Amino acid sequence: MKRFIILISTLILCVFVLTSCGRDKNFTNPGDYLGGGGTGEIADNADDVTSEVKSGFTDKDLSELSANTSTTGATEVAPTDGVYTIFEDGTYRFSGNYGGIAFGAKNLKLHLIFDGAKITTAEGIALDGATNKGADVVITLIGENSVVSTADGENAVHVKGSLSFNGTGSLSVTCGGKNAIKVSKELAVVDCSLALTAANHAISALSVSASDCSINVLSAGKDGINAECDDETTTFTTDEGYVYMKNVDYSCETEGDGIQADTVVYIDGGNYNIKTTGSFVPKTQMSEYGIDADDFKYIKSGNTYQRIASDETSRYGASSLYGLVQGCKGIKVGEIEYPDPNNEDEEIAVTEGDYSIIIDGGTFIIDSTDDAIHANSGNLSVSGGNFTISTFDDAMTSDNLTKITGGEIAVTKSYEGVEGGYVEITGGTINITASDDGINAASDDARVVEHIIISGGEIRVNAEGDGVDSNGSINMTGGTLIVFGPTSSGNSALDADRGIVIDGGYLFAVGPLGMVETPANNSKQNVLSYAQNQTISANTVLSLTDENGTPIFSVTVQKSCRSVIVSCPELVTGGSFHLYGGDTQLCAFTVSSTITSVGSQGNMGDPGGTPPGGFGGGFGGGTRPGRW
Repeated sequence: MKRFIILISTLILCVFVLTSCGRDKNFTNPGDYLGGGGTGEIADNADDVTSEVKSGFTDKDLSELSANTSTTGATEVAPTDGVYTIFEDGTYRFSGNYGGIAFGAKNLKLHLIFDGAKITTAEGIALDGATNKGADVVITLIGENSVVSTADGENAVHVKGSLSFNGTGSLSVTCGGKNAIKVSKELAVVDCSLALTAANHAISALSVSASDCSINVLSAGKDGINAECDDETTTFTTDEGYVYMKNVDYSCETEGDGIQADTVVYIDGGNYNIKTTGSFVPKTQMSEYGIDADDFKYIKSGNTYQRIASDETSRYGASSLYGLVQGCKGIKVGEIEYPDPNNEDEEIAVTEGDYSIIIDGGTFIIDSTDDAIHANSGNLSVSGGNFTISTFDDAMTSDNLTKITGGEIAVTKSYEGVEGGYVEITGGTINITASDDGINAASDDARVVEHIIISGGEIRVNAEGDGVDSNGSINMTGGTLIVFGPTSSGNSALDADRGIVIDGGYLFAVGPLGMVETPANNSKQNVLSYAQNQTISANTVLSLTDENGTPIFSVTVQKSCRSVIVSCPELVTGGSFHLYGGDTQLCAFTVSSTITSVGSQGNMGDPGGTPPGGFGGGFGGGTRPGRW
């Protein structure tokens, strides 16, 4: 094995001053190019997010509804080609064919037994409680049942009140005119199976609760599940506008959002297979569809579409830019703009003091044209679950805090992988492929001083933009972060306006030379920043060893690179180490300071590589002897 020492290169320290919004102190970015130096900002965790919303849903109990399946004393309703109208409270049993069911009085309390019932109409609402308010209806399903309305502009099931489904049977609802199920108050579903087809929303209700059941949206022209607050709602509340799902098998194919709520989505357990397909139109049709100019952020790439950065859109003419006709996110919260209690001239979508999307467990396969999981203004919490996400836009994003404490997350395709005003990762296994930034902290809110804090987890990023990018700071205190950054010089593996501070964990980041940023001198854990003019080829095994050749850390790089940044607890002051590419020693060095810069800086332009915006590849292996 040929051994040689790469001479220490001339260091270039690029220093600039930023004044953070709402802060008096000046800040010097320490890490541009190879030199390091300066002081990086240590961010505080985002303000503690209250647990009131989460505890409210974890205590939710649908067992009483599940047990309410008695058919004792039911009035048997004979089949009829006409509409059967109910005028009095009671239990009614339907078996056979019916031309419709209607409520003939207000405030009815009904228990309907569907036992092989088929309700079909071409002239209106099949199950019609749309004109009599205040109904409280429980439908127990036995065997196979169906509701069909082909009437133009009508819902198939419409109840002005609350509606619940239980039992061990199934119900298919088909609506050719509007929503499959429309409920003005809460819709609850337990135990049974629903199969829905709708021209508009499959389910539209004030709120939706589901447990231990199956909901299959075969197709919907808009949302699969849509929970909207009352039009007069002016303050954030968890009494309405929410979707609660526990141990639900949910699948949908929609042209709108898979799940959309105004206030909160809480999911714990179950299986969720969500596919949303949006329609694109060129910017020349902006006025025809009423789409804002900023929403035209896609270009056509072969037979598909590709998201581009907002600052790149000026390069394209109106006929080359495309926008989505309607939102088609996988899971979304936030539609109503409430007055901000702290500023009467501002509005917020949901409260910033609590989580608006909470995912504690479940298996998720999301294939979405728009964002896969999106929380407007509020916070996103992922503490468990198994995720496979493919999206034209962002995989997991919030306008405020995105917090991941557990779960297995595989983002196979995205524009940006994990995004928020603040991003905090304490656990989980996360693999991200992104055509722009892999992990990004950015906000349009001037009050937000962005940060990314990584204190745990096993994270891998394969990005064509910046691998990990913060408009504020990046702090790492634990976990493992492996970044395969871009091959072109316009971005870097790591990028933070207010510095990168490494106090613990295992960091391995590779990328081009053009925009290299190294961690700050006030890091508590030592860092190697290595660079060379000659390209390190994809699939090269890069290994860090001690002076005796004992492996410490090795990774197979997934794309070509010229810059390598490594930090780990074993990189102790006074120790001697080697960096290998395959069997070739790239450098030998002794750590004498926090940042050790080794190699040849050369041409910082680094013009080669994949153009920005190209879709990245998959993830390869990485090993840390004794730990992986």
